[in-house]
Amino acid sequence: MSGKVFAAIDIGTTSISVLAAEATEKRARVLGSCTTASRGLRKGVVVNIEEAVQSIRNAMREAESATGRKIASAVVGITGQHIQGFLSTGLIGLHGREVTAADRLLAIESAKTVYMPLDREVLHAIPAEFMLDGQRNITDPVGMSGVRLESTVHIITAYSPAVQNLKKACEQAGVQVLDMVFGPTAAAGAVLTHDEIEQGVLLIDIGGGTTDIAFFRDGAMVHASVLGIGGLHITNDLAVGLQVSVAEAERVKKAAGLASVRALAAEEAIEITGQDGQVQKISREMLAAIIQPRCEELFEKVREELVMFGAGDAVCTAVLIGGTALLGSITDLAASVLAMPARVGLPQGVVGMKNSMRTPSYAAVAGLVAYAARKEEEAAPHINRVAGVMTRVAEKMKNSSGYKDFLEIFQKKKKGVSYV
Repeated sequence: MSGKVFAAIDIGTTSISVLAAEATEKRARVLGSCTTASRGLRKGVVVNIEEAVQSIRNAMREAESATGRKIASAVVGITGQHIQGFLSTGLIGLHGREVTAADRLLAIESAKTVYMPLDREVLHAIPAEFMLDGQRNITDPVGMSGVRLESTVHIITAYSPAVQNLKKACEQAGVQVLDMVFGPTAAAGAVLTHDEIEQGVLLIDIGGGTTDIAFFRDGAMVHASVLGIGGLHITNDLAVGLQVSVAEAERVKKAAGLASVRALAAEEAIEITGQDGQVQKISREMLAAIIQPRCEELFEKVREELVMFGAGDAVCTAVLIGGTALLGSITDLAASVLAMPARVGLPQGVVGMKNSMRTPSYAAVAGLVAYAARKEEEAAPHINRVAGVMTRVAEKMKNSSGYKDFLEIFQKKKKGVSYV
């Protein structure tokens, strides 16, 4: 029996990626995908709502054409330098009794009781740690007994007008927004392993105009930030350095770009078309010489962010996602600058995804599908489960209290169980 069809939409500065999925009684199944050009956004923020609406509308039409199904609702990824995160603590009294799930939620809610400027809103409140009567590093206190339950919560906030404008653009394009999700919060569920999240991992999502970074440790996200540099900066460097159009620079970057000159084993050449229409050959070494400084700048900024947060040696692995993660030798450069192993993150465990979708470009949007699927699985299994599934997903998302959901996904994955 077919269920409700919904979309996961990753709206970036240069492109929009969509996965259309069907929510069934047991899981979500991807029906189709598309990637289209994005206009009207800069660094994750709507700067021209008419262009943004048209871009989203075009993407949804293509997704509907690919699936043959009408898509009315979506989970939408959000990014931008306006997104900020901070840690907050909460406390409730227990009087020596056993901790319940309601107590856990109350402890989290107490940590959310902080001053919030009128122009900001909470996207996520992610439990980083619980402490029971002084005992630290508790991931889930339910079932334990004590007197004093404390919570440390990572609160991710966004500039309200930026959120509302993106939501407005989606709605004017005919899409009901089920929830706005900070990219790495969702992407982690599709590309990170349970062991990585426990031991320490840095997720780096290199978009067109910005780069999202999120640090996970002891089963939770403990720090997140957005840097104002992305793949479009590399493209612009190539356009200026090679004296070609931006479109040609993007083509050359994707076809033969390298993040490190040292990765070249032999002299290689590629043809480029200049702004005067003349075709000429240039060496890949020249490409790498232009690209490498910008990539080094990006990873230096990531390293500075880790130092400011005080992560120290706690990070064990860096995982790169986003279209720029396909750049040749970029993991080698990341490992060198960040002084840690680095790998490309490919979405896993999402039912219905074709091999062509299993790229770092689809990692964030695949994570949004996994996010929605997990929320649906949590929904009450009573009457008309399929017909009402996305309504419940939306409600569950609004009341979502933390990254514990994703930790459970990873634990299930270790046992060979998948929610999606």
